[in-house]
Amino acid sequence: MKLKTILHILGLFVLSAALLFITQSWWMALGILMIILLIDNFLKQYDNKRKREWMQKHRDELENEQEQEGND
Repeated sequence: MKLKTILHILGLFVLSAALLFITQSWWMALGILMIILLIDNFLKQYDNKRKREWMQKHRDELENEQEQEGND
């Protein structure tokens, strides 16, 4: 297992325990945890989309520069 995965699971466990301690209710802690995981997933998708767009933009700029150098 990667260290990042282990830390993610450990953080999830700590967060779950803290929510259970604060709310004193399994259902409330489960609901909050599900919302947090949903938001985390949406943020990960958004970040990946932005990275792909950024890489595509810079790849296009690099190709345009190489074409201009080839035409000179």
